[in-house]
Amino acid sequence: MGVSIGALVALMMDMTGPAELLSNPFVGLVLRVALGSYVIYMARNLYSNPTIYLQKSAQWVLDYPWVRRLLRGLACFCLWGGCFILATVVAVQVVSVRGNELAVALIALSAVAAWLLLPRHLAPRSEGDSGLDNSQRPS
Repeated sequence: MGVSIGALVALMMDMTGPAELLSNPFVGLVLRVALGSYVIYMARNLYSNPTIYLQKSAQWVLDYPWVRRLLRGLACFCLWGGCFILATVVAVQVVSVRGNELAVALIALSAVAAWLLLPRHLAPRSEGDSGLDNSQRPS
């Protein structure tokens, strides 16, 4: 007497429409926390080894020494974005704080959190790469 997942989803969609389901504050909170956490997870992996995503699709790009620095910069921005998503969830949906001062505080808080969440161990550098190294990280 098993119920398939498709039948369960169809039953749930009949009870409430997808717009009503997504407008639920708890569902919104869970989705935003999941999105922010996933962005942070992926950005940390990209920062620690920026060439891993290009090894199969664009091997020729790895010959340029500036590519690693560019990818690490983009990873830092994504890490900051994930921290901003989580800080916004906490401030707006949990604590119910709003206003212009909140925006400035969230930007600063996200920058500090992103700096603290940067991985301490980086992938071995290739020759000629003048990117960031472990000596530039806080201990």
